[in-house]
Amino acid sequence: MKCVGCGTELEPGALLCQSCGRVVSSEDVAKSKAQSGQLTKKEFYKLPGMKSCRGNIRGCAIMLYFCSGMTILASVLAQALVSSSVMDGMQISASFIDGAVLLALGLWLQFGKSRICAILTLCYGIVNMVMMAMENGQVQGWLIPLAGGWAIAYTFKFHSLWRQYVKSGKLPDEAVR
Repeated sequence: MKCVGCGTELEPGALLCQSCGRVVSSEDVAKSKAQSGQLTKKEFYKLPGMKSCRGNIRGCAIMLYFCSGMTILASVLAQALVSSSVMDGMQISASFIDGAVLLALGLWLQFGKSRICAILTLCYGIVNMVMMAMENGQVQGWLIPLAGGWAIAYTFKFHSLWRQYVKSGKLPDEAVR
């Protein structure tokens, strides 16, 4: 890797240029790796310009964690309060499974940055919202499709910028800013 300031060859892992004293930033390291085609997807995701994608994907996952926690909590409370009829038990089990699915989608979204997960979250949320509307006569559960739509926007943006880098070998300006 070379210093961005003076062009001197730097030692691997150097924090300062020995010639000019310039601080080697993570952006400089990323640009250097990008020029040689060695930037990984994980390093690309950590670029300064990707902060918006990181924050929004994490926000969608947090929304799913919240919905999961509330669903599981409601399931546990219902189990404690409801009589032991078979139908109530099945509804409580389905509610608990719903919470577990939301938790799994949140984890997959946050750690996998998956476009497929984002699409599944939107579809799952819409189906649940429609079923709740048919059952209760009012629209409920709109946070899940909201998180899914939001996740679609930012996972696709991340993968689009990554694909631009892979095709051209140059960092997109939007990923570096």
